[in-house]
Amino acid sequence: MGDQAHENLIGLLQRFMDEPAARTAHKDIQAGERWLDAQPAPAPDALVIAALKTQMAVWALRRHRIRRLVHASVAAAAAVIVLSLIGLLGPRSTSRPHLSYAAIIPTAIWESDDITTDDLDLVYFSSEIRQIEAQVRALDADDSDNGVVGIPEEFETELMAIQTELWKG
Repeated sequence: MGDQAHENLIGLLQRFMDEPAARTAHKDIQAGERWLDAQPAPAPDALVIAALKTQMAVWALRRHRIRRLVHASVAAAAAVIVLSLIGLLGPRSTSRPHLSYAAIIPTAIWESDDITTDDLDLVYFSSEIRQIEAQVRALDADDSDNGVVGIPEEFETELMAIQTELWKG
């Protein structure tokens, strides 16, 4: 260690102990470093290093396989649980009949290409709306020969009455 490192070590030790004890601990640490420097460790054999690397690779591969197996098992268990819940909580057949929307409209109308021409109420309301639209257009164009009698407010009131009647059924 350099001089600055020794001073830093003494400062650190003084934070935990008084100064004479810190100096004594520093001397003990220096003595330990000198003893370790005097006893060099032999370098490991190349075969030992290769064996350690092989063993570490085998352990890593084994851990990877175990993790993959655990993840696959957890995914399979989750899929089984989800499918079980769907089967248990999914739609169930009941004894009461379901409402078929096709049953509301008669078959002849349902199979028709133009439902507005087959339903008499819709035919009536459609013709009334077309007539009122024509009258409003005529009023906007200021045509006097169109046979329109009345003022625009009356047409508007009539249109609102037809729409209200349409929604009431």
